[in-house]
Amino acid sequence: MAAQAAEVQIERIVREQNRPFGLQQLVDLGATTGLKKAQVLKAIDNLVSDGKIIAKEFGKTKLFIPPQAGLKVLSKEEYEARKALVKQLQQECQKEALECKQLETELAGLRSALSEEEIARQTEDISKKLVEDEAKLKVLKAGSVLVTAEERAAAEMALSTNLDWWRKRRAMFKNIWSSISEGLDGKQADLFEEIGIETDEAVGASMADAERLLPKKRKF
Repeated sequence: MAAQAAEVQIERIVREQNRPFGLQQLVDLGATTGLKKAQVLKAIDNLVSDGKIIAKEFGKTKLFIPPQAGLKVLSKEEYEARKALVKQLQQECQKEALECKQLETELAGLRSALSEEEIARQTEDISKKLVEDEAKLKVLKAGSVLVTAEERAAAEMALSTNLDWWRKRRAMFKNIWSSISEGLDGKQADLFEEIGIETDEAVGASMADAERLLPKKRKF
């Protein structure tokens, strides 16, 4: 049934317009009626085999025309009127094809959009996060202590310990470097870069800034 419908469509196009068509033109016109290329090609082969349309070869180009036997010969005025009508219909087809393309783009956008369930789930997650943030903000506005004295003391102790290790390792490196760098030519910064040594300055670390985070010792 689908094959017969395709043949009817292609035969109608060729007979109604009564002019030569290239293969690609028929494929494009068939697409405006929902036919795929394979359907159009098969329909053309069957129509030519049955003698319902005629295939004419002009070098490498093949044209398809309706049988001319028994057809009314159009006057020049009728021919021009038909020609104008064909042009108008072609313009309408192009306009509709453009609208179809725009609709396909819009449809693709809608398919990539979130579903109602996904929107509901994201809304629920955001609502929970908002409640949590509002609770934190309320605590901050109330001036509540967020860090206990014990937690602060533990953090200061850990920082002090790490600073001690930092000083010891920096001193160890300086002693080793002073021994192996004797007699080496070039700037120290260039040598560090060449052998892959990262200094405090290179990584943006400042021991002085870290030490200022510790509470000042009281003098007695």
